[in-house]
Amino acid sequence: MRGQPVSDMPDVWGPGQLLAFSGLDGPTSWSEPFVLHTGERVGDLTVLLPVKAHIAFAGLDRLRGSMILGDAIAGSANGDAFMVVFLDHHTLAGQLPDGATLRVGDGPLPETAALVNEEKGLGLFAAAQGRRWVLHVHAAGDSAGAAAACRRGLQADLAQALAERSALVQSVPVPAGMSAAHTRLLRKGVSVMKVNTHSACGTLKRRWSTPDRWPHRNMWLWDSAFHAVGMAYVDVDSAKDVALAMLEQVRDDGMLPHMVGADGSCSQITQPPILGWAVAHILARSEDLQWAAECKPRLLRYLEWMRLNRDRNGNGIPEWYIEGQPLCRCGESGLDNSPVYDRGVLLDAVDFGSFLCHDYRCLAEIATRLGDTTTAGLCLGHAAHISDAINRWLWCDQARFYFHRDFDGNRVKVKAVSGFMPLFAGVASSRQADDLARHLQDPATFNAPLPVPSVSLDSGTYCKDMWRGPTWMNLNYLIHLGLRRYGLAADACRLREQTLGAIQKWYERDGCLWEYYDSLDVTPPRDLDRKQRLITGKGIAPISDYHWTAAVTTALLLGD
Repeated sequence: MRGQPVSDMPDVWGPGQLLAFSGLDGPTSWSEPFVLHTGERVGDLTVLLPVKAHIAFAGLDRLRGSMILGDAIAGSANGDAFMVVFLDHHTLAGQLPDGATLRVGDGPLPETAALVNEEKGLGLFAAAQGRRWVLHVHAAGDSAGAAAACRRGLQADLAQALAERSALVQSVPVPAGMSAAHTRLLRKGVSVMKVNTHSACGTLKRRWSTPDRWPHRNMWLWDSAFHAVGMAYVDVDSAKDVALAMLEQVRDDGMLPHMVGADGSCSQITQPPILGWAVAHILARSEDLQWAAECKPRLLRYLEWMRLNRDRNGNGIPEWYIEGQPLCRCGESGLDNSPVYDRGVLLDAVDFGSFLCHDYRCLAEIATRLGDTTTAGLCLGHAAHISDAINRWLWCDQARFYFHRDFDGNRVKVKAVSGFMPLFAGVASSRQADDLARHLQDPATFNAPLPVPSVSLDSGTYCKDMWRGPTWMNLNYLIHLGLRRYGLAADACRLREQTLGAIQKWYERDGCLWEYYDSLDVTPPRDLDRKQRLITGKGIAPISDYHWTAAVTTALLLGD
């Protein structure tokens, strides 16, 4: 459904849009989740957590939306208002247009709170009164408490709640001359960032972000860096929290888990070191030296752990930990199922080396701002050593490209998106940067209809499964920054426009911002493969309303 474009607000209905209460508006609870998706039919909703439930509307055939956000939906049918809005983390309320009806699960809503379903002691309660309705998550055994909360929800001022939920999106600084379509996309991106941000809860003591409230739910390392970079354009204080919340998980020995739950659980692997980049970006926008001083020692411990624990052959280039799982041989790299790792052996990794080099340089910049010349000098020395090693061992003069390399000195002859990370890190020479740019212009390798494919089109391993071919917008953003670094403005501009054009196209069709996209720009994102899901019938589809896609969309639209 589409509303009146004069509003410049997100107004596209499509299945899979994420709905939850944001930690930017009040307390959230990781242990008592309440998360929904929009359904196939206009108006329908699906509860994903804490229980499964379907909410079906009838009589909304002529519904026109004026605002479809991650925590508030407004529209009209037959001249009457349709509203759906989160009142708090546990309560979703709404108003039906005249003549519309609503069913939850197998039947209509009762006037008093009724338990629809329960899971592990948490229940979904529902109630209706006239055209008003409410859903509420509560302890399953406390029917009296649930009834009282439902009554409050039925009496709430929905117009006021809509204004409060949409305030951040409405306040986004829209650049002069931005088109209505890009304005809607920008506000959609901010809404997705907002809905995927938690308040302090559990063991996490400040606002933090998640890739998606379902299914990932937890805080993830390199995702958080992208989230913070995007949020810095909209709410710099929230960006500072998001970055520091992740850095506060650095252990005393310097190891930083790639995934942390609000229950204190964590993984045993790490992820790409780009938090230094995020901190430097936020510092440039906030000038908050006190906050940067909190980040600095954690960043240093983390980067030193990487340097000392992920370079088994001691040649200055780190290697990702390799897993034994065929569908995720290298989760630590973030490029889980890339064909680069199909042999399952340790590799001197061009992306790892580039990220570590760049983060050392960013930490040197931060330390210099703080007057710590000793740390700055140490970091610059490490960065130079890593940069020299990458160019010595991983550049191929014949292919004019960077490749991973095994411990026997054999290059992994799969041209992958990781080979462009020396652009982002400033590792490449000007001549090498020109060579890499030519690959981005070559339709036989990386100039796909929607660049940049995660492996080259001529790799022999290309397919539409996650990191084996599809385009990921977070790495497009890093390549865009790298092209700008080397003065390749036309290439950078073209990649920016192609990236935003694809995100815009599929948002207008689906209403969602996706985890990744078809580099051939044919298959809808929701129909792409994900770790052989289509072959095995197991696993999940590409994730909708994905946080880092929203973050880099925001950065591309608002960045300098």
